[in-house]
Amino acid sequence: MGSPRLGGVAISTLGWIAVGVAAWLAAATVVAVLIGRAVRLRDEQVPPEHPVAPPPPGQRSPRSAGRDRPHRS
Repeated sequence: MGSPRLGGVAISTLGWIAVGVAAWLAAATVVAVLIGRAVRLRDEQVPPEHPVAPPPPGQRSPRSAGRDRPHRS
């Protein structure tokens, strides 16, 4: 029972490691491209946010309401 042969040539341990690393990199590249395309398609469907003008001086924004009040426990 010797090492596996490919076309009459034995593949060493380092050869199998290289094949595994190459397959891992290929799979990771495919997954990264698919995720990137999905994110790009999602971003195309979401309308861009319009900048919100700050409130005039002396008027509090609705987002900051309650921030200066102490928290109840």
